Amino acid sequence: MTLSKRRTRRVDSLASAAAVNNVLDSLRSSLPEIIPQSQKNLLRMLQAVRGLYMRQPTETKRGRPARFAREHLLRVDSTLRAVLARETSIGVRSFVGQYLPILDFPRDVREPLERGEINLFEAHQLARLTPKRLGCTNGEARAYLRKLLNAHLLKQEPSTRLRQRVKEALGELREPDPVETEVVAVDKADELLEADPLDSSHLFFEELRRIGRALREMKPEELTDEDVNELMPAVDQVSVALMQIERRRLRRQEVPRKIRI
Repeated sequence: MTLSKRRTRRVDSLASAAAVNNVLDSLRSSLPEIIPQSQKNLLRMLQAVRGLYMRQPTETKRGRPARFAREHLLRVDSTLRAVLARETSIGVRSFVGQYLPILDFPRDVREPLERGEINLFEAHQLARLTPKRLGCTNGEARAYLRKLLNAHLLKQEPSTRLRQRVKEALGELREPDPVETEVVAVDKADELLEADPLDSSHLFFEELRRIGRALREMKPEELTDEDVNELMPAVDQVSVALMQIERRRLRRQEVPRKIRI
């Protein structure tokens, strides 16, 4: 059986600590009265911006007050979008979720990323190999990371194979079988259709089934950079919508606390 090889990629100009810091510097210069001087607080603010549209604003005064004013987060969101649009097609959520972590990547991961030897997805996978997760010393974790990286570059395997090796090293559970996942989607669609033929919810599961089948049949080398740039905004929107649904489900599952009278 022949393994799929890594497809050729263009260098990601944003995938470096220097490029990420340039974006943050532009943000600071555009909004000096809002952006915190502390790097730690700035990263906290950007995480709050990322979650801005995952929850609806409420008028309640219960709970812990927000760390950042919503109007400030909206301004940061708008300004950051403009900064990113000058040089990239990356959205705010992708920048915060995928590119900001580069600043915390270990040198053994950040340097091959910036040399273009690995892509951002592969860097994220390797960065998960921390001493705590591996249950070993810093030196042992670095040695294992280098060994895995060198083997990956030598064999020129696809990113998915590196991800699998990382999951094996961390002892993580296997992913759901794609056939099992499709069966569940079919069952849900049939159940909804039988309950109410006019309910369009079943179309959602049918579409997920079609997307899953397309992803299984797609080879890594068939996905171009243009495809990725076109798909990522849609992926961001789907991710936000699914997270909102999950939050609602978790709230419904919360057991109400009994109040003593």
